[in-house]
Amino acid sequence: MEFDFANLVITAAIGLAGGVLGGMLGIGGSIIVIPLLSFVNGPNQQLYQATAMIMNVAVGASATLKHHLRGAIEKTMVMRLLPSALIGILIGVTLSNAIAPLTLQLIFAAFLVYIGITESISAFRREKPTTQRDSGTPSGSLARISSVGGLTGVASGLLGIGGGIVVIPLLKQLCRFDMKQAIPASSATMLVTATVGATYKNIMLPDLMSPSGEPLKISDSLIISAAMIPTAFVGSYFGAELMHRLPMQTIKKAFALLVIAAAVKMGWSALSDSFVAQESMSAQSTTALIPSPLRHQM
Repeated sequence: MEFDFANLVITAAIGLAGGVLGGMLGIGGSIIVIPLLSFVNGPNQQLYQATAMIMNVAVGASATLKHHLRGAIEKTMVMRLLPSALIGILIGVTLSNAIAPLTLQLIFAAFLVYIGITESISAFRREKPTTQRDSGTPSGSLARISSVGGLTGVASGLLGIGGGIVVIPLLKQLCRFDMKQAIPASSATMLVTATVGATYKNIMLPDLMSPSGEPLKISDSLIISAAMIPTAFVGSYFGAELMHRLPMQTIKKAFALLVIAAAVKMGWSALSDSFVAQESMSAQSTTALIPSPLRHQM
């Protein structure tokens, strides 16, 4: 890939947007960053996932610091999530490396559609007031929280996301934590799992191919992430502060609309590229069936 000043400025702005969103919602911001990178630079799912996983480390570190200063992190919950989440993210990255880029992009778009629909339902309905449990006392069993961690890890590695978009709803539904308990725990867990996942994904990057068939470069991933990390770190810190100040329903409504828009863009792009690839393969097959002398005459 070629990078000029304007491209790097746009990339930094993408990092800022991902950081603010990630800090507010306890996620890495990948579900916005990856579609925006695809829009600016064209499709390259494997590269953008490797880049986003590096950025997730910065988002997780900044948000975790802010939540720690506010005393909002339930350490027992995090320690129960981590072991299975670490195993899961290694499995997820291995699976993602074995999937074709366009197929992986379609899977990511389908995931965004699901998240957009579920978050829209949650954001636009009136929720019953919840009673916050005593701080430091997880409401789920070790087995239940470990299962949540494992599922989150696999999804994070497969899709290149921070995992908050998976772990937060599961902690709410299965373990009965509220959003303002689950989000700080998600950020702290993501800080560790994203570090491991980003390292593994980027080490394996040269073995993977871009949609054009060229080997991917670790240097490209590092350049993009270097442009995003400073702004993502700052954005995440302020996003985490906004989480403590803004009404959660307002945040969730904006988030749901953004996710649906990103899903439509990524899904349409992946389908279009898939059709073009199929037409190209069909044309090559037709040409191969024509006898050699006739091909020269054509």
